Amino acid sequence: MNFKTLLIFTLILNFNVEAKLLDKIIAVVDNKIITLSQVKRVKGSLGPRRNISPLIFYKEKFSDEEVVQLLIQRQIIRDKLGEMGYVVSDEQVEAQIKETERRLGLNRDRLLEFLNSNNVTFDEYFELVRETYEFNIFNERVIRPLISVTEQEVKNAFYKENRNNKTLSFKYSLVDFSLNKKFFKKGMLRKFPSVLKTFQADGNLPNEYSKVSTEMFADISQDSLSKKIKSALKDTNEGEFTKPVLIGSEYHSFFVKKKDVIESEIYQRSKPRIQNRLFSKLAGGIRELWFKREVNKHYVKYFF
Repeated sequence: MNFKTLLIFTLILNFNVEAKLLDKIIAVVDNKIITLSQVKRVKGSLGPRRNISPLIFYKEKFSDEEVVQLLIQRQIIRDKLGEMGYVVSDEQVEAQIKETERRLGLNRDRLLEFLNSNNVTFDEYFELVRETYEFNIFNERVIRPLISVTEQEVKNAFYKENRNNKTLSFKYSLVDFSLNKKFFKKGMLRKFPSVLKTFQADGNLPNEYSKVSTEMFADISQDSLSKKIKSALKDTNEGEFTKPVLIGSEYHSFFVKKKDVIESEIYQRSKPRIQNRLFSKLAGGIRELWFKREVNKHYVKYFF
């Protein structure tokens, strides 16, 4: 480049800088930069992004700072997966796009028309598919092992959503704690289940409840129980005590040691869906904690 050409180039550059700020670096993560134009581009296409990847773009509106965080998290996820040996190749992304086209009955031209009508370029869509692919692997390989969803939690959620399903029939294993009503003074009945819960944990029973007796019942079908007991058990989860029930001259509180659906096929069909729902409910908080720890391993600087 000769001096004259360099001078012209410099004058053009200076003119552009003085006339208008074309772009600016808004953040840096390791050796990657995030520009203001990238952030604005993401914000300008949130609708289609949310349709394509609702787990990542989970809100209708994001501030500039929130979009920057999403872009930083994308890079941290990519780095983490690289450490673990997971690299999503262009071939995998293309295969995923073709599968989407097949599922929706689209060819490539129709897909391009759809993207264009939603102000999304094919390159942006390609990278968004890659990002979604990576996010799913990250959830399964990094986040899911950090979340424990117990069998009891799944059962309790199933029972809650089927509480009015009259076709379900249950069988129980119960521990019956009973005390004659003549021993109950003011306030004792209300505290009865919580006293029993403490008793189960530490073996300590207050003197006023010392006459409590217990009896174990295993694998009892709900059809063999009285209406009062069935009503108390209906809203009681496995691992909990029922509200006190007056039967004859005694108050009973039943500890639900086990609660199973007799038609277990219904539960088994629902189990994966409920597990995923409970996982999704917990995953957001776990991801947030993970990113807070992981970001300290990276160089991150903001220029807001």
